[in-house]
Amino acid sequence: MSAAPVVEQLSREMGISTAAALFDQIPPHPVDPVLSPLFRRGGLPRGELVTVSGELSLSCGLATIAAATREQKWCAGIGLGEPAVSSIADLGVDLDHFVNLATPGEDWLRVASILIESFDIILVDPGFAPSASERARLLAKIRERRMSLISLRPLSGSTEQIEITDTRWSGAEHGRGRLQSCLVRARSQTGAHRFLLPGPSGTPTSVPAGTLDVPAETSDAAAGVSTTQTGTGDAETADDPRWSTITQLRQVISHVG
Repeated sequence: MSAAPVVEQLSREMGISTAAALFDQIPPHPVDPVLSPLFRRGGLPRGELVTVSGELSLSCGLATIAAATREQKWCAGIGLGEPAVSSIADLGVDLDHFVNLATPGEDWLRVASILIESFDIILVDPGFAPSASERARLLAKIRERRMSLISLRPLSGSTEQIEITDTRWSGAEHGRGRLQSCLVRARSQTGAHRFLLPGPSGTPTSVPAGTLDVPAETSDAAAGVSTTQTGTGDAETADDPRWSTITQLRQVISHVG
């Protein structure tokens, strides 16, 4: 049966010009308010494929599904390995509504096709790119079930693409301390965004006012690593080979992440 008559009928309906506009009326799954600006409709679209790529894509994907799990939406992870359960909980995910399956990479598409029938959201790290016909069948099932599939790698057919372009950890300044938060820069169809993931509490956090992005080549000076700022800048200390080792360690720590 041709879809043309259906599309034509929809185009005659008041306020609906295309079938795509009809899907725009479906409310998205809720996401954390900090991540909401990443999406065109302020949430995770239903009936669509979304890609999240780049460093920390797994953490961003888990943080994206957290609000939905707290509203008792069922979510499944495929091909994610064995992430720490405590870390998943720290990102705000309700573990009672999240299932992580240890699936071989070559089986991800078959498993996803089965789970689409029962789960509201699937988070997958695909082991291979599906063929055009496989992708068409997958997208048709996603639309039919009005569920959401998040891929941690770029896949053709995605309606929204989020790319994490840069990350910068903080908390280990001056050569000591613990990593506390990570400043993330991301790009999507809605523009460029900055947020902390994790924030000090583990969940996504807005970037405090006045926070600046520090280029990698100047991060040591900004962190107070120079000899004049640490109060050990005399010539004798600067020539000490031990000081050179300490400086190198601080540079490594400042580039963690």
